[in-house]
Amino acid sequence: MKHVKKLALLSVILLTLLMGSCDALFSNKFQELGLGQVDAAALQEADAETLIAQSGVNSGQISQSFIDAALKDDTTKNAVVNELTIAATSGDPKVEQTAQALLIEIKLQDTGAKEVVSNMGGLLDLFTGDDQPDPSTPEGMNAIIDTLIPDNLSDQELVDVFNSLDLLAQNEIYDFGQNLFDNQGLQNDQIDTASIAQTAVLATVVEVLDPVVGYASVGEALVAALNNEDPTKNFDDFVTVPEGGLDGLTTDDYLTAIFTAAGLGDLINKLGS
Repeated sequence: MKHVKKLALLSVILLTLLMGSCDALFSNKFQELGLGQVDAAALQEADAETLIAQSGVNSGQISQSFIDAALKDDTTKNAVVNELTIAATSGDPKVEQTAQALLIEIKLQDTGAKEVVSNMGGLLDLFTGDDQPDPSTPEGMNAIIDTLIPDNLSDQELVDVFNSLDLLAQNEIYDFGQNLFDNQGLQNDQIDTASIAQTAVLATVVEVLDPVVGYASVGEALVAALNNEDPTKNFDDFVTVPEGGLDGLTTDDYLTAIFTAAGLGDLINKLGS
């Protein structure tokens, strides 16, 4: 029953988030407002206040133009990330949460993890169908991963995607959830918490997986599992799901704070009981 409850939770969260937004991730609000394209060179010298204004986050949707400019080259990316990282510990909860939201979106797109998150809608067919996959089994986890993985990513790109999601769960998503929890909720109601919650679900699932001995990261282990052609090996020969690993979807205070900010508080309470 525990696995059934967690699968139900995941499917309902995904359905709620996807139905609640015409664009599950990004919309170029910056262009819609007629403000032109973001200049990457200018971002290298911009302070946090300017970055936040340029990003469009305070209009409710992050500008794809801003993301593209921030990731144009390593110099620009590092400057933007460093400035937002400082802002994320500024002492002003509204500024902190806004900077953290931008960091999540920038890092999500930096390695191509956006493509994987975009495929989360396909999981609904799995979790609402007759043969619901059980993530604790090799067959179930393979079905989930096959649904999520874009065909155009190389093995190394996939390793980077999975490791990026793992790190997001441990760092930026954790920090955002902690900030929400410590400050009794969202301080900037223009932040697209539905997108962050959607990312948090997938990142958390990746983060709870443990690579078996011999693999340096969960990304390497997952890609090895995807490429496995040895009939004597199963998914759990590469990664394992710890006992109670998915319980955090209903019991972790910081994840719950994110889901609550996305309007899913009552759902979490109901499914966690």
